[in-house]
Amino acid sequence: MDFRNVNPLNIRTNLISGNLLPLEPGDSRFSIGWKLFAVLMWLVQVIQVIVLIPGFFVVSREKALVDGTMNAVLSIEVFFNIGWIHAHRKLVDQLIQQVNNILCNEDEMMKSIVMSTLQPIKAPLRFYWVVGGLCVLLWSCIPLPLIFKKVSFRYEDYRMPAVFSKQPFSLSIFLMGSIFMIIGNTYVFLKKGGMDIYMIHFVLLITAQYRYIATKLTAIFRNAILQSDLEQCRPDQWVNKEIKALCRHYTSVLRLSSLLKQLLSLSFSMIYVNSVLRFCFIGVMLSTVNNTINTNHPRNIPSTTFLEGFLIFIYTCGSIVQFYVLCFCMQQLQDASKNMTNEAFHENWYRFGSSIKRTLMLMILGTNLDCKISTNDKLNLSLTSFMSILNQSYSILLVLL
Repeated sequence: MDFRNVNPLNIRTNLISGNLLPLEPGDSRFSIGWKLFAVLMWLVQVIQVIVLIPGFFVVSREKALVDGTMNAVLSIEVFFNIGWIHAHRKLVDQLIQQVNNILCNEDEMMKSIVMSTLQPIKAPLRFYWVVGGLCVLLWSCIPLPLIFKKVSFRYEDYRMPAVFSKQPFSLSIFLMGSIFMIIGNTYVFLKKGGMDIYMIHFVLLITAQYRYIATKLTAIFRNAILQSDLEQCRPDQWVNKEIKALCRHYTSVLRLSSLLKQLLSLSFSMIYVNSVLRFCFIGVMLSTVNNTINTNHPRNIPSTTFLEGFLIFIYTCGSIVQFYVLCFCMQQLQDASKNMTNEAFHENWYRFGSSIKRTLMLMILGTNLDCKISTNDKLNLSLTSFMSILNQSYSILLVLL
């Protein structure tokens, strides 16, 4: 069991999205084919950003707000966060190596806790990545039927505001531009999803270590008499030996938490700020669905077709699920680090010597500093911040509409 193999979903999304984020320490193990594919997908993203920027200035405000802002927000987050991880490759290698050092010495208890921590998150993340990707793909294909109705096209006919050539332009330019944006839109979403799954994978592995320490500490006090009889030593002697080994493991986990904070604190702060904008612009897109249902609704935002509205609704559900899972995982990490000694405190620790009591007291004091990845409490992701971000997004949405 190691960082790479413990979660196949992380491997698949990392490859298919073209992110190629490190899965092993040292030199990259990705094949030449995957590297060329990743370069091609990044080239598509760069070109899409280049054609998107002037597109904002040549289409109507409503078109830019509804169809362009979401891609712009996702592109900023993808370029920043993935670029940040690749730029700190040595830190990532160090973090993965320390995770592997811990996982390679696992016992059955650790294996069980790691798998039980990772397993519940796989289904919602798979739903978000697959269903969300299909919705983006189909949403991007909606303008294609225009090729059977028109021979001359303008910027407004594209799915997103984009400038490939001067308008009006021919059918061939419209078709090639539309296909290019279908690929670009789909892959910026897949990259965003793959990046989220990669970061959540890190968070869950460290959460599992805190849970392992909590379970192991409780088991030490609960089984002290039986184990000491089996090893033919005094209970205090056996407990002292086991707690010292557990403290060394705890120290390793604290180092892991520190490294993870160095690597991802800025990325999670970016996700916090970007999520406010992202859900705001999702709200703008949902307002077009509302205009379709209620044609008398006083809005300057255009309405949509039923198919487009349905895809926007499904995409919104997937985005909310994804962000809730991310906040939930961050909350789990904080709770696991803060409540690490709670169960052990209700065991018979008071029957042992002063050295063991003192060690337990120091561990309890250490849990007062719960593990938070963000350096700024206002930008910390948790279940509380989940609702706060949705409220902030709604407030901005009211101003825009």
